[in-house]
Amino acid sequence: MDQDLIKLLENSGFTQKEAQVYLALLELSEGTVSQIAKTTKLKRPIIYVVLEGLIKRGFANELPERKVNVYQPINPTVILGQLKMSAKNFAQMLPILQTLGNDRKKKPKIRFYDNKEDILKIWDGEMNIAQEAFFISSYQKIEEHFPGKIAEWIDKAQKGLTGKGFRHLIADDPLELELAPKFLKVDQNVRILSELRGLKMDFTIYDNKLAITSLEENPFIVVIESPELVASMQMIFELAWEKGKRVARSA
Repeated sequence: MDQDLIKLLENSGFTQKEAQVYLALLELSEGTVSQIAKTTKLKRPIIYVVLEGLIKRGFANELPERKVNVYQPINPTVILGQLKMSAKNFAQMLPILQTLGNDRKKKPKIRFYDNKEDILKIWDGEMNIAQEAFFISSYQKIEEHFPGKIAEWIDKAQKGLTGKGFRHLIADDPLELELAPKFLKVDQNVRILSELRGLKMDFTIYDNKLAITSLEENPFIVVIESPELVASMQMIFELAWEKGKRVARSA
């Protein structure tokens, strides 16, 4: 097999065996495990494991309604699109990463996740159990990507499973205004800032951490743990909070 192509795929995040199996599928257009084994010289049990991983990552498909298992590669342009999106996501966060200072003793802890499962782990396992949390959010975008999640959070708050010192800054869009009273009923504070219209992110300060979640087509989250950075961002949040319009509590 072409070693240059294998190396190219390895540099794009494939293992060597994944690269071999994927290239074999491209050559075959579609193929059985026996055909892939003949092309790659890999053992069949290994190929099954590799194919399972490729399918899970969206790089191959198993064709339905065949007497034997037949597999097909995804078009290479899809892989290119995923690589471009990952690069775009990183580029969006680069200005923040570059402003964090060079003092190694105070070097912040930074985590980056680009799948919904890990985003929910941060939201449910860290943010919503903090004693205090300050949000600049788009409920609408959260609901689009995570249907029912806001109702779940409100339900947990009613049961006393979340912190009490939560403050939310939202835009004056219809869905935001519809949900705001529900947060007020669970003793969380909400203010409206019209300048937030069109917001496609969630910005949260909690436990000496700053979490920024992009709610564009492919969500991702960056969590930065830095008391110094959080102190500065808290000041900015307070300025925005003071500018926000109070939401009256319903009787």
